[in-house]
Amino acid sequence: MQRLGDASWVISASDLAVFQACPWRLARIADEKLGKGITVPDIDDPMMDLVARLGLEHEARQLKLLASTMKVVELSYEPVDPNDAAAWRANIEKASNETLVALASDAGALFQATLYEETLPDAPLPIGFQGFADFIVSTGESWEIWDSKLARRAKDHALIQLAAYYDQLERRGVPLSTSVRVILGDGTHSVHDVEELIEPYREQRKAVMALIEHRVVDPHPLPWGDELFPPCGTKGCPACSEQILLHDDLFQIAGLRKTQRNKILTGGFETLEQFATASREEVRRAIPGIGLDTLRGLHLQASLQVATRNNPEGRPAWEVLSRGMIENLPAPSVGDIFFDFEGDPTYQELGGDGSALGSLSQGDDSVWFGIEYLFGLWGDNLNPEGPDTSFLPLWAETFDEEKAAFETFLALLEKRAEEYPDFHVYHYAPYERTRLKAMAQRYRVESPTLDALMTTHLVDLYPVVMKGLKVGLPSYGLKALEALYFDPDTRTGIAGGGESVVAFSDYQLACSQGNLDAARELKESILHYNRIDCFSTQALRDWLLTSARED
Repeated sequence: MQRLGDASWVISASDLAVFQACPWRLARIADEKLGKGITVPDIDDPMMDLVARLGLEHEARQLKLLASTMKVVELSYEPVDPNDAAAWRANIEKASNETLVALASDAGALFQATLYEETLPDAPLPIGFQGFADFIVSTGESWEIWDSKLARRAKDHALIQLAAYYDQLERRGVPLSTSVRVILGDGTHSVHDVEELIEPYREQRKAVMALIEHRVVDPHPLPWGDELFPPCGTKGCPACSEQILLHDDLFQIAGLRKTQRNKILTGGFETLEQFATASREEVRRAIPGIGLDTLRGLHLQASLQVATRNNPEGRPAWEVLSRGMIENLPAPSVGDIFFDFEGDPTYQELGGDGSALGSLSQGDDSVWFGIEYLFGLWGDNLNPEGPDTSFLPLWAETFDEEKAAFETFLALLEKRAEEYPDFHVYHYAPYERTRLKAMAQRYRVESPTLDALMTTHLVDLYPVVMKGLKVGLPSYGLKALEALYFDPDTRTGIAGGGESVVAFSDYQLACSQGNLDAARELKESILHYNRIDCFSTQALRDWLLTSARED
């Protein structure tokens, strides 16, 4: 979204995607551009930056592939200062005209075509559109619009973009195919009928233009809690995250759904504090439409979170819900292992022609996405020759190495079972079980050891916590729960899984550039992060068996 120096507006398909995800955020962006004295925080997510970079590499591969089979016209656009509205328009109109000229040429495809319209149909104010199409490809009699996305399926945002570009070209009289397509991260093409996309796009565009009109008329910033442009309330939304804390919003309650929040608000409880400090009877009488057990659980969760907040120097408040869930945990064994994967969901391996590698089976054209670059194992004497005898990291930088690490992992479990028949492998949340199953399928592994792991030895602590406890924290992630049993500052270095993925990507880049010192430091940072995760899993298990069981 841009507001030019002459007070006119220009929107893009990205603005429609923001509106779809969080109307509040887009309204606040409009207020910022209108100079209402607010600043909308930017998203600071290294993982998103990595995905964007990989997306550009994917786009470049598709360009190379197209250029090998047809004449591709590569177009360009260099933006100028939007405060100079006349210069900005002249610049983008020039780029847009170059696109139209290329569409009238003998080109087989256009790359990075500029699409621009000064004023959209039915715009209530001077609101235009700009967009940059990845590819527009000739079918002989018409043009088909393509967009490249690293994702494995076509998402709404990509389809909105394609519909927007179709809408622009259609009104310019360009002959168009009735289909549009997304080139997915595995190289496959997801083809869609544009007739199913165009009307939803136009309705959403109309809603965005109405939002701009609404914000232009209102001289004040949009207040939190506005029902016309509601917030999404998600942790990944910087506009919401800021206001949730500022207004002590109910969104802070762990596990709360939007519909439940609305019913609690209707009951007269506008803040976490108000809801938490009300009596159970007051809550029950004021809030219909939520099951009694669910309402009790939400009220207890809120009360514990406020208790934790009111005791900042102490441990989080908690309460046992089901003693049976905790008592059903296996008895500790000397052979117990605490397990955590570090995985990169964006990883692919490419052949010499740029195509993605995959299946082991002839006739199966599936592409492999993602690698578990570190199997982290913590337990008694797991690594007798290592610097830390309790921590065994199995490192994998390629699919071949991942397969070898998987085989080593299974061999270790087989030996562990012989030495300690009562051993268990503990993890937190479903990721490890899910990826082990996927890995077995990927490498066509059938193993009695793996079967025994899945049916007998593997223990997920997440459902034990979720069904057995209420903890006064806004998140039940492992790192949040560490406040129950770790001292402050126990965890250092990499703070989350996304940062680990970025560090792994940076490590690969440093290796490819011969920067071995940087590569070594990055690898050590990942190993340190994973070691704490593994140790934390044991610490959680031990806390459940002591503090929680004895409460």
